[in-house]
Amino acid sequence: MRRGKIDISQLKTLPEKHELETADYLADLGYDIEFIAPRNSPNVHTPDILMDGVSWEIKCPKGKSKRTIENNFRKAKEQAENIIFDLRRINISEDKCVLELKLRFAQKRDVKRLLIIKKNGESLRFSR
Repeated sequence: MRRGKIDISQLKTLPEKHELETADYLADLGYDIEFIAPRNSPNVHTPDILMDGVSWEIKCPKGKSKRTIENNFRKAKEQAENIIFDLRRINISEDKCVLELKLRFAQKRDVKRLLIIKKNGESLRFSR
């Protein structure tokens, strides 16, 4: 399988380390990743990346609160209708996180696709 490309040319500063790690994971799966420059306008939300031309928001939560997933999901859906959750940094049970993400995805019809990266590197995909 061909390795995808990662393009950060639109950015003025490097992406966060965890976002680059997620992009690297996706490039290993063959996706071309282009980071999108954030807009500095009030109330304008920009997705983090284009993955094969489709906009996605990346979330790599690190917290351990029971509301960590809920809060990150709410913020992500304001930025893009396609969301990537990389669970490799989180300090909560992976099963609980996946269950919560499935529930949020089922409830929030404005989210079209959800990609979950599990701690072992496997991915789960949901779409409507």
